[in-house]
Amino acid sequence: MKMRSYTIIRNIARPFVKVFFRYKLENKENVPENPFIICANHLSLRDPVCLACSITPPTRYMCKAELEKTPVVSFFLRKLRVIFVNRQKADLGSIRQCVETVKAGYNVGIFPQGTRIREQAKAEQAQDGVAMICSLTKATVLPVALIYKSKKPRLFSRCRVVVGKPLPYEEYSAIRDRKEQAHYIFGKVCEIIDNDGNKNS
Repeated sequence: MKMRSYTIIRNIARPFVKVFFRYKLENKENVPENPFIICANHLSLRDPVCLACSITPPTRYMCKAELEKTPVVSFFLRKLRVIFVNRQKADLGSIRQCVETVKAGYNVGIFPQGTRIREQAKAEQAQDGVAMICSLTKATVLPVALIYKSKKPRLFSRCRVVVGKPLPYEEYSAIRDRKEQAHYIFGKVCEIIDNDGNKNS
């Protein structure tokens, strides 16, 4: 598995993304060695772009399968090595790709909520699939919070990419119930958002 096209496209796009989406990476020192799984909240279409440009190690992001039907968009997404996922069923093929990606030494990016949600992020919004993927890969989870001033970010709105402490497999795997495990994992993202809100209130 090669991620050369991902790196080339990301490096070309990064200066433009920096200007138009104004992302800022915080707590870079928390980013662990490869491989790991990024788990982040999902508020805007720009979220995966800001993540890809701010967190340097090549990462395969999970993406809704509907975008695969749009020729031009699909072409670039394939070059970026995204993992298309059918959200209407248990997509075993996409799960297998996640496992293979981690085994190859690369990272996977997941939005546990499964879709964009503009209301306050809550642990209970996480889909069970995130727990299955994390457990099967046995990878370290990197919780990341995407924080905007507005719930409807526009062009030039600042995006803060706040990296939390890595969550080791031994910690989340101790929770046997799949749903509770998913809530626990995404809860770490919610904690970053809640703590940030309390700090700025």
